[in-house]
Amino acid sequence: MKTSDRLLRSLFVGLAVGLAWSVRGDYGHMLGAMFPGAVLGLGFAYVTGQRAMFKWMPLLGVLGALAISLGGEMSYGLLHGYASNPTFVNYSYGFFTLILQGGAWGCFGCCVLGLLLEKEQLKASEWAGAIGATVASGLLFWYVVVDLIGFSINPGRGNTSVAYTGGVIGLFVWLIANKKHYGLKGAFFGYVGFGLGMAMGRFVSNVRDYTSFTIGGWDVLKGLLGGFGNIMELIVGLIGGFIFTYGMLGKKAPDFPEDKNYYKLLSVCSIFYVLAGIPILHRLLRATSPPVTGDDRMPRWTELLQRYGYADPVGLAHKIPTLVTMVCVIGIVAAVLWLLWHFRNKYRFAAFPVLALTALMIAIQNIDNQYLFYPFGKAEGKMLIFPGIFVLMLLYVIFGKRPEVTEPDEVADHLNWGRWLVALVALYAFMVAVSGPVNADQKRSGDQVRFPVQVD
Repeated sequence: MKTSDRLLRSLFVGLAVGLAWSVRGDYGHMLGAMFPGAVLGLGFAYVTGQRAMFKWMPLLGVLGALAISLGGEMSYGLLHGYASNPTFVNYSYGFFTLILQGGAWGCFGCCVLGLLLEKEQLKASEWAGAIGATVASGLLFWYVVVDLIGFSINPGRGNTSVAYTGGVIGLFVWLIANKKHYGLKGAFFGYVGFGLGMAMGRFVSNVRDYTSFTIGGWDVLKGLLGGFGNIMELIVGLIGGFIFTYGMLGKKAPDFPEDKNYYKLLSVCSIFYVLAGIPILHRLLRATSPPVTGDDRMPRWTELLQRYGYADPVGLAHKIPTLVTMVCVIGIVAAVLWLLWHFRNKYRFAAFPVLALTALMIAIQNIDNQYLFYPFGKAEGKMLIFPGIFVLMLLYVIFGKRPEVTEPDEVADHLNWGRWLVALVALYAFMVAVSGPVNADQKRSGDQVRFPVQVD
């Protein structure tokens, strides 16, 4: 595969996951992370250009959604605060822990995608062994670090990420011991990609927020970056999706086990969960009003609509849940279409699932956040950037070429640990080196200090 071709395919997935991770920022936790996790699996399957991957796409989508969502249990807000602190000990610690946490977030989901595509399908006992090793190692690491040593990664918040880091160690050991080369490669690139993405997202946000030097066009650039909504969220998905795809492309997918009916049943369930279930869960648990969630969004909706100049803001606000429900109905229709094309082997529609899920979630976000109702001609950058990224994805689908290019297993499974680890360490060192002047004007607020520093 030519480097330019690999870069374009990886960029498509990076843009898709970056957009999805930005939408995740509005909904958070495990549910919010299902969208970027599903897009990662779907997008990767699409850009490989392999017909066999079209058959695996439903399972890759649902497993990506469920495995990536596990990271939503970790608390990481204070870690971003530490990385924004002006003192060396705090911001160096903050960026280091963001790499650990972002890496754990990506490791599990990307490992599952790699394991599903191993040349020899894993047995149930092997899946149980991988999960057992991860859980046992995580609990042991928690016990040693938190209970015995008494260390808290972010005092006042949960230490779940400590257990996740221990789980990553146990998972890597299991993968190496059991010679699951492609699963190991997925875990590694997931860890590096999303770990680096989490830290770099914070770094770029700091540069945007805390610098005021005058360089030609800097104010314009800051405004553009501000238009991305939450630039940190975008960069997490962009870098994570890009690096995972770049590292994993080239593996010939195993044949889908057509003779096993339970695989077909799993595909059907996965199709409906990805395109219908994820939007419906957002409708029920996030983008709605009581009695389902207990979070009354009606006053906020009404206030915004009134500010936008609508004659009947109360009446229009009460129609918003219905509009989101209509999007969910469209999701059910999209799932039916995908189901028909999937079992009729309509490979030319391979891009449909990732584009459809992205469009559905953009619609939900735009309705819930009132972007859809913003006065025409006055839309801010943050209201346009997600549709803009979607257009770029669509242009790639229309004009991009994705011939099926595969490599021998010994090449596709090979992992150059050293080069990528050196790059990760070098970028961490760069962020730490530059953060001194970048964070210099930041106030040392209480929630940004992990290690108090005596100031004269």
